[in-house]
Amino acid sequence: MRKRLGFILAGSLLLNQAAMAQTTDTLTVSASIPDASGLQLTVTPVNASTNTAGTSSTTATTIPFGTLTFNSTNNIYTATDYYTVAIGTTGGAGTPTVTVTYAEGNNPNNPGTTTDGLGTKTTATFLTVNSSTGAQTVSSLGKKRLIDLTGSTGAMGTPPSGSYEQVDVGVWTGSTTAPADPSNGQPFSNTDVAGTYTGTLTFTATSL
Repeated sequence: MRKRLGFILAGSLLLNQAAMAQTTDTLTVSASIPDASGLQLTVTPVNASTNTAGTSSTTATTIPFGTLTFNSTNNIYTATDYYTVAIGTTGGAGTPTVTVTYAEGNNPNNPGTTTDGLGTKTTATFLTVNSSTGAQTVSSLGKKRLIDLTGSTGAMGTPPSGSYEQVDVGVWTGSTTAPADPSNGQPFSNTDVAGTYTGTLTFTATSL
């Protein structure tokens, strides 16, 4: 009798184990990254002669060319640095689509006009930069005078995955090295009126 009871209990245990093996539960794993809420511009001075980058700033509000230096060989004024403006986001992830526009400011040559002001004497080069390697390629927008950045002229497309857009801003020198300075640009020279020339670049996100 004891042997028969032992077999019955063992059989019951095997049946319970089989039933538990067929029961499943699931847990959903979830993580969220917030959408970007704004633009972040990283401004870096780069020595025009050595291409050595200086200290970057994410809070810069100016591109300060400062007092230009006269080049007696070419009879033009040049700047020590040009500036790179890397375009990123704040508040979350995302690749922004941005349009860059320019407005003329103080113009000692022709006050109140866009003739012979800073916009004709400085340039913007539009680049796409690989985030991993730092390799740069000139985008389809190429290199333009700042004064030409109106309306949709400075509208950048969405960069490829793993890259970001950058705008290099420099004083026009007539350089023919690719990408060459626009042929309709002008240098600063001794024919210009002394004073401080200003303008404003505006970066507008059309999507984040």
